Amino acid sequence: MSLDTLANVKTRLGISGSADDVVLSLLQNSAEKWLSNYCGHDLAGGTYTEYHPGGSEFVHLRNFPVLSVTSVNVDPGYVFGSSTILGSTSYVVHGERGVIQSLVGPFAPHVDRQGLVNRHVYNWTKGPRVVQVVYSVAINAVPDDIYEAYAQLIGHWYRRVKTQTNVNYVNLLSQKVGGVYTTYGPGQISGLTIPPDVLTLLASYRVPSL
Repeated sequence: MSLDTLANVKTRLGISGSADDVVLSLLQNSAEKWLSNYCGHDLAGGTYTEYHPGGSEFVHLRNFPVLSVTSVNVDPGYVFGSSTILGSTSYVVHGERGVIQSLVGPFAPHVDRQGLVNRHVYNWTKGPRVVQVVYSVAINAVPDDIYEAYAQLIGHWYRRVKTQTNVNYVNLLSQKVGGVYTTYGPGQISGLTIPPDVLTLLASYRVPSL
Protein backbone atom coordinates (compact mmCIF):
# COMPACT_ATOMS: atom_id res chain seq x y z
CA MET A 1 0.00 0.00 0.00
CA SER A 2 1.33 3.42 -0.98
CA LEU A 3 1.94 6.14 1.57
CA ASP A 4 -0.78 8.28 -0.07
CA THR A 5 -3.31 7.79 -2.86
CA LEU A 6 -2.45 8.52 -6.48
CA ALA A 7 -5.36 10.96 -6.61
CA ASN A 8 -4.00 12.98 -3.69
CA VAL A 9 -0.50 13.07 -5.17
CA LYS A 10 -1.85 14.32 -8.50
CA THR A 11 -3.91 16.99 -6.75
CA ARG A 12 -0.86 18.27 -4.84
CA LEU A 13 1.16 18.37 -8.08
CA GLY A 14 -1.60 19.92 -10.17
CA ILE A 15 -1.68 16.97 -12.58
CA SER A 16 -4.93 16.20 -14.37
CA GLY A 17 -5.76 13.32 -16.68
CA SER A 18 -4.62 9.72 -16.40
CA ALA A 19 -2.05 9.43 -19.22
CA ASP A 20 0.89 9.20 -16.78
CA ASP A 21 -0.76 7.21 -14.00
CA VAL A 22 1.48 4.18 -14.52
CA VAL A 23 4.74 6.11 -14.20
CA LEU A 24 3.37 8.11 -11.26
CA SER A 25 2.45 4.87 -9.47
CA LEU A 26 5.98 3.53 -9.98
CA LEU A 27 7.40 6.78 -8.65
CA GLN A 28 5.14 6.47 -5.60
CA ASN A 29 6.77 3.14 -4.74
CA SER A 30 10.25 4.60 -5.20
CA ALA A 31 9.45 7.72 -3.17
CA GLU A 32 8.01 5.75 -0.26
CA LYS A 33 11.13 3.59 -0.08
CA TRP A 34 13.40 6.63 -0.34
CA LEU A 35 11.56 8.45 2.46
CA SER A 36 11.70 5.38 4.68
CA ASN A 37 15.45 4.94 4.11
CA TYR A 38 16.17 8.65 4.59
CA CYS A 39 14.15 8.96 7.81
CA GLY A 40 15.33 5.61 9.15
CA HIS A 41 11.86 4.20 9.81
CA ASP A 42 8.64 3.21 8.07
CA LEU A 43 6.19 6.09 7.69
CA ALA A 44 3.05 4.23 6.64
CA GLY A 45 2.39 2.38 9.90
CA GLY A 46 1.33 -1.23 10.49
CA THR A 47 2.33 -4.22 12.63
CA TYR A 48 6.00 -5.14 12.94
CA THR A 49 8.14 -7.92 14.41
CA GLU A 50 11.69 -6.88 15.24
CA TYR A 51 14.70 -8.55 16.84
CA HIS A 52 17.21 -6.73 19.03
CA PRO A 53 20.34 -7.60 21.03
CA GLY A 54 20.23 -8.09 24.77
CA GLY A 55 22.46 -6.64 27.47
CA SER A 56 20.68 -3.31 27.85
CA GLU A 57 17.57 -2.08 29.63
CA PHE A 58 16.54 -0.18 26.49
CA VAL A 59 15.23 -1.43 23.15
CA HIS A 60 15.01 1.15 20.38
CA LEU A 61 12.31 0.17 17.92
CA ARG A 62 12.73 1.13 14.29
CA ASN A 63 9.22 2.57 13.87
CA PHE A 64 7.25 5.07 15.93
CA PRO A 65 5.11 6.49 17.45
CA VAL A 66 4.12 3.15 18.92
CA LEU A 67 0.38 2.51 19.17
CA SER A 68 0.63 -0.74 21.13
CA VAL A 69 3.08 -3.49 22.06
CA THR A 70 1.76 -7.01 21.59
CA SER A 71 4.69 -8.81 23.21
CA VAL A 72 8.29 -8.54 24.35
CA ASN A 73 9.92 -11.95 24.20
CA VAL A 74 13.45 -12.50 25.55
CA ASP A 75 14.94 -15.86 24.62
CA PRO A 76 18.69 -16.56 24.23
CA GLY A 77 17.63 -19.96 22.83
CA TYR A 78 15.85 -18.30 19.88
CA VAL A 79 12.62 -20.27 20.30
CA PHE A 80 10.48 -17.27 21.31
CA GLY A 81 7.67 -19.37 22.70
CA SER A 82 4.98 -18.25 25.10
CA SER A 83 7.05 -19.19 28.17
CA THR A 84 9.66 -16.46 27.51
CA ILE A 85 7.23 -13.57 26.95
CA LEU A 86 7.76 -10.84 29.55
CA GLY A 87 4.89 -9.56 31.63
CA SER A 88 3.74 -6.09 30.67
CA THR A 89 4.54 -4.79 34.17
CA SER A 90 8.25 -5.50 33.67
CA TYR A 91 8.77 -2.71 31.16
CA VAL A 92 7.42 0.65 30.05
CA VAL A 93 6.91 1.90 26.52
CA HIS A 94 7.95 5.39 25.46
CA GLY A 95 5.65 5.35 22.48
CA GLU A 96 6.44 8.74 20.99
CA ARG A 97 10.02 7.68 20.18
CA GLY A 98 9.62 3.91 20.06
CA VAL A 99 11.67 3.01 23.13
CA ILE A 100 10.97 0.10 25.48
CA GLN A 101 12.62 0.40 28.90
CA SER A 102 12.99 -2.54 31.27
CA LEU A 103 11.98 -2.07 34.89
CA VAL A 104 13.78 -5.21 36.11
CA GLY A 105 17.28 -4.86 34.73
CA PRO A 106 18.81 -5.48 31.31
CA PHE A 107 17.03 -7.60 28.71
CA ALA A 108 19.08 -10.84 28.49
CA PRO A 109 21.86 -9.58 30.79
CA HIS A 110 25.55 -10.16 30.19
CA VAL A 111 26.75 -13.67 30.97
CA ASP A 112 30.43 -14.44 31.52
CA ARG A 113 30.84 -17.46 29.24
CA GLN A 114 33.76 -19.50 30.52
CA GLY A 115 36.00 -20.76 27.73
CA LEU A 116 34.83 -18.21 25.16
CA VAL A 117 37.71 -16.56 23.32
CA ASN A 118 38.00 -12.91 24.41
CA ARG A 119 35.09 -13.44 26.82
CA HIS A 120 36.06 -10.23 28.60
CA VAL A 121 34.81 -8.20 25.60
CA TYR A 122 31.37 -7.15 26.86
CA ASN A 123 29.83 -6.30 23.49
CA TRP A 124 30.50 -9.82 22.22
CA THR A 125 28.33 -11.43 24.86
CA LYS A 126 25.16 -9.35 24.65
CA GLY A 127 23.35 -11.94 22.57
CA PRO A 128 22.34 -10.98 19.03
CA ARG A 129 18.63 -11.00 18.18
CA VAL A 130 17.56 -12.41 21.55
CA VAL A 131 14.83 -9.81 22.13
CA GLN A 132 11.75 -10.14 19.95
CA VAL A 133 9.21 -7.31 19.95
CA VAL A 134 5.83 -7.39 18.20
CA TYR A 135 4.21 -3.97 18.06
CA SER A 136 1.93 -1.71 16.04
CA VAL A 137 2.13 1.82 14.68
CA ALA A 138 -1.03 3.64 13.69
CA ILE A 139 -2.03 3.40 10.02
CA ASN A 140 -3.29 6.49 8.17
CA ALA A 141 -1.72 8.78 10.76
CA VAL A 142 0.89 10.33 8.48
CA PRO A 143 1.50 14.06 9.16
CA ASP A 144 0.60 16.48 6.38
CA ASP A 145 4.19 17.66 5.93
CA ILE A 146 5.24 14.07 5.20
CA TYR A 147 2.53 13.87 2.53
CA GLU A 148 3.85 17.12 1.05
CA ALA A 149 7.45 15.87 1.00
CA TYR A 150 6.26 12.63 -0.60
CA ALA A 151 4.39 14.47 -3.35
CA GLN A 152 7.24 16.91 -3.97
CA LEU A 153 9.72 14.06 -4.38
CA ILE A 154 7.43 12.29 -6.83
CA GLY A 155 6.97 15.55 -8.73
CA HIS A 156 10.73 16.07 -8.83
CA TRP A 157 11.32 12.68 -10.43
CA TYR A 158 8.26 13.04 -12.66
CA ARG A 159 9.55 16.31 -14.15
CA ARG A 160 12.83 14.63 -14.98
CA VAL A 161 10.99 11.81 -16.78
CA LYS A 162 8.97 14.34 -18.78
CA THR A 163 12.10 16.31 -19.67
CA GLN A 164 13.98 13.22 -20.77
CA THR A 165 11.02 12.10 -22.86
CA ASN A 166 10.72 15.53 -24.45
CA VAL A 167 14.35 15.49 -25.64
CA ASN A 168 14.15 11.82 -26.63
CA TYR A 169 16.71 10.87 -23.95
CA VAL A 170 19.43 12.94 -25.62
CA ASN A 171 21.55 15.32 -23.51
CA LEU A 172 20.29 18.49 -25.14
CA LEU A 173 20.59 21.85 -23.49
CA SER A 174 18.24 23.53 -25.95
CA GLN A 175 16.09 22.70 -28.95
CA LYS A 176 13.79 24.44 -31.39
CA VAL A 177 10.64 22.72 -32.61
CA GLY A 178 8.79 24.80 -35.14
CA GLY A 179 8.63 28.26 -33.69
CA VAL A 180 9.10 27.11 -30.09
CA TYR A 181 12.59 27.39 -28.60
CA THR A 182 13.17 25.48 -25.32
CA THR A 183 16.18 25.65 -23.01
CA TYR A 184 16.92 22.98 -20.39
CA GLY A 185 19.12 23.37 -17.35
CA PRO A 186 21.98 20.84 -17.22
CA GLY A 187 20.53 19.34 -14.06
CA GLN A 188 17.27 18.50 -15.82
CA ILE A 189 19.22 16.21 -18.13
CA SER A 190 21.83 14.73 -15.78
CA GLY A 191 19.59 14.56 -12.74
CA LEU A 192 18.94 17.14 -10.04
CA THR A 193 19.73 16.65 -6.37
CA ILE A 194 16.82 16.14 -3.98
CA PRO A 195 14.95 19.45 -3.59
CA PRO A 196 15.91 21.29 -0.37
CA ASP A 197 12.23 21.69 0.54
CA VAL A 198 11.85 17.91 0.72
CA LEU A 199 14.81 17.60 3.10
CA THR A 200 13.50 20.46 5.26
CA LEU A 201 10.06 18.86 5.56
CA LEU A 202 11.61 15.54 6.62
CA ALA A 203 14.23 16.92 9.01
CA SER A 204 12.23 16.49 12.22
CA TYR A 205 11.25 12.91 11.34
CA ARG A 206 14.75 11.64 10.68
CA VAL A 207 16.36 9.24 13.14
CA PRO A 208 19.97 10.26 13.83
CA SER A 209 22.67 7.81 12.80
CA LEU A 210 24.96 7.26 15.77
